[in-house]
Amino acid sequence: MLAHGANPDAMSEDDFNVVMIAINDGFIGNKVILNTLGLLTTGVFNYIRGGNSKAYTLNEILGLSYEYIYRPLTEQQKAEEANKRLLLFMQMMPGSEGRF
Repeated sequence: MLAHGANPDAMSEDDFNVVMIAINDGFIGNKVILNTLGLLTTGVFNYIRGGNSKAYTLNEILGLSYEYIYRPLTEQQKAEEANKRLLLFMQMMPGSEGRF
């Protein structure tokens, strides 16, 4: 982090992102509180919904705030996640110990 009085043009992209996230967290209030209230609301709505109706998701309750809290994965992160899940699936096969 840069101290006060530093040249703002010399700030790296990573430092700038950290500062912007800190500012945005302050503007929203606190994303942990928003997430907790969203989870509680989702739980209550799912408890009182009818038996044949679709279950509520956190994404539906939080709306646009959901993408702020849970950022979408990049294509590379999606591929890595798929590879990890495939490896875990293959390791669950009986007799696969030490093969993967």
